[in-house]
Amino acid sequence: MKDNAITTTDGIEVYKHNINYYADEYIRNELEIDHVDTDSKQIVKDNFVDMLFYICDHIEKPDNADIKALDYIFNVYVRLCSKYGVNPTLEAFSFLVNIDRNTFTTWSNGSYRTAEHSCTVKKWMNTCKGFLVNNLGNSRGTDANKIFIAKAAYGMAETKAVEQEQITGARKTVEQIAQDIGANELPNTGAQDDEADVFDF
Repeated sequence: MKDNAITTTDGIEVYKHNINYYADEYIRNELEIDHVDTDSKQIVKDNFVDMLFYICDHIEKPDNADIKALDYIFNVYVRLCSKYGVNPTLEAFSFLVNIDRNTFTTWSNGSYRTAEHSCTVKKWMNTCKGFLVNNLGNSRGTDANKIFIAKAAYGMAETKAVEQEQITGARKTVEQIAQDIGANELPNTGAQDDEADVFDF
């Protein structure tokens, strides 16, 4: 079976989209791989961008106004990325459809094309971001490159624990804590002015 074909109920191998056909053609002819297994998958991953250029040279691209067709191609692209262990990005998608990456930004901002273009590009960004977050969450250790991309491309930030005093500005004495919990009397523990009698919350 071809790596990116599906088999019908009649046992016929077909491609859902020409992208899948040309992906197989590239793998077979350019990488000289007959069937992608665990070892050869890394070779495809290492040559993924070149494969996108190859596919771009062979497929018919829809008009930029046809956002539904572009969205369909994006979905095929995302599945190809998932299959070969590559995080999808709008940069690489732009190679596939031969649309300048900045064009996606103008669509997203709503400064050019339709509201549907804007919503679709935002959806694409969220898909790419979701893949990266999933990858980071499921990888061993940390990957500084992916963390940088998460910050730079998707505006994500690392969070740190916030001290309670920063939230409420509260500092309570033992007496105030006792009053909060309903205690009528406190045992005599020495001088009340002792710094140990002040708790931070």
